[in-house]
Amino acid sequence: MTLALACTDETVPLDRTTGTARLSVKRGDGRSVTSDLYSAQPLRILLPRPGVGEPMTAVLANLSGGIVGGDLYETDINLGSGASLTLTAQAAEKVYKSSGEEAENRLTMRVSAGGVLEWLPQGTILFDRALFRQRLRFDLASDSTLFAGAISILGRSAMGETFASGRYREHWDLKRDGRLVWADRFELADPAGAAVACSGLRGVSSFATALFARPDAADDLDWARDVQAQAAQTEAAGDIRCGVTAIDSNLLAMRWLGSDAMRLRNAVGTFWSAARGRWLGLPARMPVIWRI
Repeated sequence: MTLALACTDETVPLDRTTGTARLSVKRGDGRSVTSDLYSAQPLRILLPRPGVGEPMTAVLANLSGGIVGGDLYETDINLGSGASLTLTAQAAEKVYKSSGEEAENRLTMRVSAGGVLEWLPQGTILFDRALFRQRLRFDLASDSTLFAGAISILGRSAMGETFASGRYREHWDLKRDGRLVWADRFELADPAGAAVACSGLRGVSSFATALFARPDAADDLDWARDVQAQAAQTEAAGDIRCGVTAIDSNLLAMRWLGSDAMRLRNAVGTFWSAARGRWLGLPARMPVIWRI
């Protein structure tokens, strides 16, 4: 008996994940309450009981354990007039190496008149050969408040890993009353080569960006610079580079660069604790889930 085996050069397509999450919050009976909640696996929005002095809190969780090439995640957050929300993540997001397709994470956040949104993720860890794009879009009313940040980690340094090849793109857009007031485009397409030198990332394994938007935000430019510098020096003895810029009277942009992800994360957390107390009237400490 002769057994014939058929061979083919066709590549079997891998299953890709599409996750969706949506949360709308309104002001009712003197407090912020959920008006709409939807999620599709593997994304999930959890609503734990807020800590003492904390506003309504939502936690975004990815039950798949990480992002791989071709995955698409979309999260939509809407705050009604006068509503307040602290949004964070269950854990740092891991982006694994790709076989050729780019993964994408899209977050859209809208804040109506008088609303206050704090967006504090745990961070994004990029494995070597990852192909990933993150898009953050904010649409604010003229008198709403936003304090939002993101931390990016290039490889797991504790495991001896680096982000030596791959591509990472991070796009920020902020609109106020429908008008674009700030756009930021970051792309690292050659981690081991010229892109690192040109972007100022040589020797950097992690970086962070934060925005504070409010009609009087620029009034605190000097305060923010002082507190940020003190937090960085205390944590890393000058190893962390940081700065604050007033984009206009309504917007402050903050940056951190560091060679140690944990030190940078701690410096961001120290600054954030002080800033959320001053800017949002919240306890001057990080939410419990961020400290676990």
